[in-house]
Amino acid sequence: MRSVSIVGLGWFGYPLARDLRNLGWEVKGSKRTHEGAEQMRLNRLEAYPLELTPEINADPDDLTALLSVEALVINVPPSEYFFDLNNYVGSIQNLVNEALLCGVGHIVFISSTSVFPECEGVYSEDTPPQPTTEVGKALLAIENWLFGLEDVDVDIIRFGGLIGDDRHPVHSLAGKQDISGGNTPVNLVHIEDCSRAIQLLLEIPAYHRLYHLVAPKHPSRNEYYCGAAQKLGLEIPHFICRAEDPQRIIRADKICRELDFVYQYPDPKAFVQREENFPPSEFE
Repeated sequence: MRSVSIVGLGWFGYPLARDLRNLGWEVKGSKRTHEGAEQMRLNRLEAYPLELTPEINADPDDLTALLSVEALVINVPPSEYFFDLNNYVGSIQNLVNEALLCGVGHIVFISSTSVFPECEGVYSEDTPPQPTTEVGKALLAIENWLFGLEDVDVDIIRFGGLIGDDRHPVHSLAGKQDISGGNTPVNLVHIEDCSRAIQLLLEIPAYHRLYHLVAPKHPSRNEYYCGAAQKLGLEIPHFICRAEDPQRIIRADKICRELDFVYQYPDPKAFVQREENFPPSEFE
């Protein structure tokens, strides 16, 4: 049986674990707290507490069990709430080095399109990243370090803004007035497409690869968020739309060309299908 561990069983990591388990993988994972790990166990998922500070804080036997797998998915985004960004790079490096000592042969690192600036342009995997935020700089440092590793398969996948049936960023915008950038396109991706992409990468490792994952269609922020608010019965936000709003597009068709990946949610406007009161999202 193929085996994988997911470090970071959060909003995306836990559904990914369930999907992989349903496909026949032996799946393990980690949470930052003992309580979180216990909750995962109650959901019939083998889980262990692990915290990066940047040292690895975990019981040695638990760490060995967690990393005794063929593949490791690192789903730990940098965040000022949980990390000193100066230590983030060291945290991931420590984790990967420990995984390599345990014989893990395939690393999948979930990065972000924030490695690119919020400027006009079309950004593909061939575009040299020029991050302008500390988060983007930290992610790029990890990417570069990972691709310097030898004798291990490494996949880096940069997600756009994550959307799911139970999480939508329009909740943080509902009713707001005079929001800038109304003509700027969105670069979003559905959580189910993210899960399917990770499954595909795990199925066919091939040394070092880099992919973006963003829905192919890019409606404007004004069109998208106002439409989403109307569907969800929320107060419609008001955007300021200017001709000079930057047209920033993340291209993400390389994975389709190389791995025959097909987006099940190619149009972000189709992400919102039901009139429900979803909880607010941390994603924008």
